[in-house]
Amino acid sequence: MNSEVMAQIVALYDRIDTETAAFQAATGLNCPPGCGKCCENPEVEATVLEMMPLALELWRTGEAAGYLERLSSLNSPASCLCYRSDPVVPGNGRCSVYPWRPTLCRLFAFATVKNKLGNPELAACIRQKQTIPDQVEGAKMAIASGMSAPNFGEIADAVANIDPSLGSDRFPINHALKQALQRVGLLAHLTLGEQNGDCVA
Repeated sequence: MNSEVMAQIVALYDRIDTETAAFQAATGLNCPPGCGKCCENPEVEATVLEMMPLALELWRTGEAAGYLERLSSLNSPASCLCYRSDPVVPGNGRCSVYPWRPTLCRLFAFATVKNKLGNPELAACIRQKQTIPDQVEGAKMAIASGMSAPNFGEIADAVANIDPSLGSDRFPINHALKQALQRVGLLAHLTLGEQNGDCVA
């Protein structure tokens, strides 16, 4: 994993954040305060490439070994290990690694999918529809009238184009994080071995 690839995925994250912020400002569409319901879904997926910035950060801060231990103890699909649920309010919570979250987490509820006719449609979340229906309908109408918004498919293609070997296949988010942590750890081990003159072949 070279620095150029890492810079490209971070730049893509910056682009997504800029585009979703502009879309939110133009439409008034937001998440309900404190909501973390989407993070509780065990079917959230990511590519290994998307989890590499987080993996590097966890190795940098010395937290990687603890995460790997917890990830290894998961026996079935589970909600993201980085999610911290609110102990008082069901459905509320927060991401403990927010700056490093993958594309789905950045796009969800503020991006489009293409319908059967190939036109973009807002993929609003159920809690938005329940709590701010007027803003949801307004955003849908704005998109139908030509307003620009990030598109899930286009972003997925952008990730795959950065590094097809790591950016194409999607896995449950915990599995993707585990693979990214293992990969960063192995690369660090190999680099250290080379610096020490060890045989790493």
